[in-house]
Amino acid sequence: MSTATLEQHLVEALQRAAREILETMVSMSPTSVTEESEDTSSFRDEVIGLLGFTGTRTGTVVVRASEALARTVAARMLMMEPSEIGSFADAADAFGEVVNMLAGNFKNAWVADGNAMELAMPNVIHNGAVKVHSDGPGCVRSRVRVAVEGGVIDIGVHFEGKERA
Repeated sequence: MSTATLEQHLVEALQRAAREILETMVSMSPTSVTEESEDTSSFRDEVIGLLGFTGTRTGTVVVRASEALARTVAARMLMMEPSEIGSFADAADAFGEVVNMLAGNFKNAWVADGNAMELAMPNVIHNGAVKVHSDGPGCVRSRVRVAVEGGVIDIGVHFEGKERA
């Protein structure tokens, strides 16, 4: 059984949001923003940003990057050099804000379709693993990959199944 993906206009809204946020808030110009298959709901990465949501559907926005890229994103947002970012907690705070902006932009597209969405606060995991509930009947998951100088940022939207066990 394959997992469904977002409607194309929502994927395109996520792509536009990623490009706009990185260009305007982080001063990074993506070299590409592509739709990629999201084959899993389990992740093990250097940096994982999560933001849960409820409403018409329940789910999670998942944003992943290397630690070096997360530090660069934080530094660019704060108009600093990556070496000036002290602890990882400082980088995590800024990365969490990027997750929040991405989720907020996705929410705008989702709500424009007549849906409801309430966002939680973002969480950032450092060198960890997480499993979100987007396997099984009624689940939806999609991902866009943003290539920037220094690496890639993966942005996924995961909807839980419509019916719970």
